[in-house]
Amino acid sequence: MTQQQRIKGNTTEQHGTTRVPVSLQQDYITVVGASHMTLIERVRGQKGNKMRFINQGIRQIRLYPEATPNHSTQRIFLIFIEDYERRLLDRVKRVVEMRYGARYQELDSISHLLDFINLRIVKKRHIKQMDFFSHGLVGSVEFGYELDKVDSYRLRDAQANMLKPEAFEFGAKIYSYACRTGLGIDANLRVAEDEDPQYDKSLAQLIANASRTPVWAFPRRSNYDQTYGNASDRAALAGARQRIKADDVAQERYLQQRKEYRERLRAYRATQGDKTAQLPNEYEPIPPIATATAQDKKLVLHADSRDENERTLGYPLDEEGAVRGVRAGDTPEGVPASLLEYKPK
Repeated sequence: MTQQQRIKGNTTEQHGTTRVPVSLQQDYITVVGASHMTLIERVRGQKGNKMRFINQGIRQIRLYPEATPNHSTQRIFLIFIEDYERRLLDRVKRVVEMRYGARYQELDSISHLLDFINLRIVKKRHIKQMDFFSHGLVGSVEFGYELDKVDSYRLRDAQANMLKPEAFEFGAKIYSYACRTGLGIDANLRVAEDEDPQYDKSLAQLIANASRTPVWAFPRRSNYDQTYGNASDRAALAGARQRIKADDVAQERYLQQRKEYRERLRAYRATQGDKTAQLPNEYEPIPPIATATAQDKKLVLHADSRDENERTLGYPLDEEGAVRGVRAGDTPEGVPASLLEYKPK
């Protein structure tokens, strides 16, 4: 997770006291918004930005505790489907279910999301963690930003107030990686030094109050630019491929040399009539020392997954998930460049 920071002085330390402290049926839920493509991106066939919410969602699913066979712990992947091709959705479903053991469900309105959350009560389950990956504006999480269903996909104060605290585990957390969920005023470029950000009027605070669950959110715009790695990761990729290839060549050479040595050793022992005899002045080859690091291998796995899916599917789906998480953007200045915690009042 992005480094977390407490808000001081504008949220209460009090929590609800009527919930059961510990649940034996816990859900970890990722919610992925729909993503539009700009005209330029469509003309150029650039689909990286369109895939950022999905790839971040897969990363988050991977980071959750593993699902248990008896479903006492569940990973759940929810996705708003507007403007995502069916073949892409089918591939995402296969990845999250088969590879990560997660439950997959599609959403086509904000009411579907609210129903799913509040149905935890009927199912006698509790949400332990929930993460939103989406566009956002001050006062709203935009699961369908600039798409035809923008209005029916929007999470605002009215929808936040429909959340039932009984659906959430005591000690649960909600994270919003949508832009400015934690800001209470419609600041664009800067919050002045003498200006109140009105955190207590932010959507993050409203969600916390309704769900009786702490919410972590950005008061700034969120930045998904490291979904495919930062500048250092991208610069290191070519070298990582070369090191992995060199290690493979060295390992193949070593295995061949060891095979030839052992054949000579068997023949020598046969001629000597001694099963313990050693070849004079010759020893078994030493395995090569790998030059590729774990980070090298990780970067190549991510890149290979995106390249293969770009070729076969038409989208850079990263089945490993995003390389790095979402970080705070540059604007508005005057508020912290980190996730802030909003405790329920």
